[in-house]
Amino acid sequence: MVVSHIKKINRLFSLQLMILLLLADVIIDPGNLIFHAKYILFALVFLFWIPEVLHKKPEIPVKLWWAVFFVSVFMPFYALSISILNHSLQNTPPGTFVYFNSFFFFAVILVIVSEKTDLTTYFNYTSLLIVIITLGLYFLLLLNPGNFGKLYHYFVEEKQTTVYALRDYGKVTLLMIFYKTSPLLVFPLSYYLYMLFIRNRKIRISVVMVFFLSVTLFLSGTRANLLSMIIIWFFYFGFFLFRKSKISFLWIVAGFTVILFFILPPLAEGLFNRNEASNVIKFGYLSSYSNFFNHHWISLLLGQGVGGSFYAAGLDRWIDVSELTYLELIRVWGLPVGLSFIVFLFLPLIKEIRNKNISHLFIAYLAYLFISGTNPLLMSSTGMLVLVYVFSKVFFIKDKMIFHNAKHQEQ
Repeated sequence: MVVSHIKKINRLFSLQLMILLLLADVIIDPGNLIFHAKYILFALVFLFWIPEVLHKKPEIPVKLWWAVFFVSVFMPFYALSISILNHSLQNTPPGTFVYFNSFFFFAVILVIVSEKTDLTTYFNYTSLLIVIITLGLYFLLLLNPGNFGKLYHYFVEEKQTTVYALRDYGKVTLLMIFYKTSPLLVFPLSYYLYMLFIRNRKIRISVVMVFFLSVTLFLSGTRANLLSMIIIWFFYFGFFLFRKSKISFLWIVAGFTVILFFILPPLAEGLFNRNEASNVIKFGYLSSYSNFFNHHWISLLLGQGVGGSFYAAGLDRWIDVSELTYLELIRVWGLPVGLSFIVFLFLPLIKEIRNKNISHLFIAYLAYLFISGTNPLLMSSTGMLVLVYVFSKVFFIKDKMIFHNAKHQEQ
């Protein structure tokens, strides 16, 4: 009896460890070029889970099976089928199959839900690896700029985890270090701001975490990351002021509106400047998608499938993956399937609004979907595990950390 109990504990510990290692791996090594362990860990998660399923025989909701079928079976095999019909698999680079194998990772939600695993802590701590790597690289370059060549070769060219660039902030030019999984930092940022401004708990650790998370998002340099960070900050600070003093809140909103009136036009001009390098590429994508759909209306309806490519005017070459994720969904899967998946992505937000359960996860996921509009991370294995976290939390694991209960909990 004791021996079997110990074995059960060991199995459960091993399963949770594999889940943690899988999350850490896809966050540190999104391209599977550093550890080459992503698919091994994915298999080990199910290898440790299957004995638990056979022993406990948990009841898995039917709607969860349908969700897994749609994402992990229908989506990849539909794209593969269309590509076979289009004869677009010939000479297809291996990286293109991100649209095929990444969707299998959504099936991990079966493990998470059956084991009733809350991934909030897992995500908060594994995401901090991005902070450690980004700030570590930054300080290495500050201490010894001569390391730039070696670091650039390893992280940018060889492992493809990072982007280095210079970003102008007025008269100040700063080095940008964008770790490709840095958009995930909106989740721990939202959580610790919630603890700081709404729950008033874990004050010291929350202040430290918020500081380092905000610095890392700032140093990432991308507009989407920066805007998301600012919006999340203003939301929590505004909510805090509103609860403390509605008059102070109204004065702050009025002052912010006046400031915004003056800074918004030059800010918008900078953000949408067609001559800026990154904007040239993005606006080029828009014209390229428009041209592609106008000349390939069957692909607009049914999709181009895995391995399909199109001419990107901003880059002046043919590409098979672009940054504009939602348009990519329509190009690869077609309008009906692509829009269905986009609606699927917004289901957690719709459910939270209908139930009036606006949690820290709601704010973070909304910011994440905004960032995903110009970042292909959503359709990677990392992106699928983000969906596992959000969907398991919203639909199957009760979250008591919601805004409309915060006031009652204090009384």
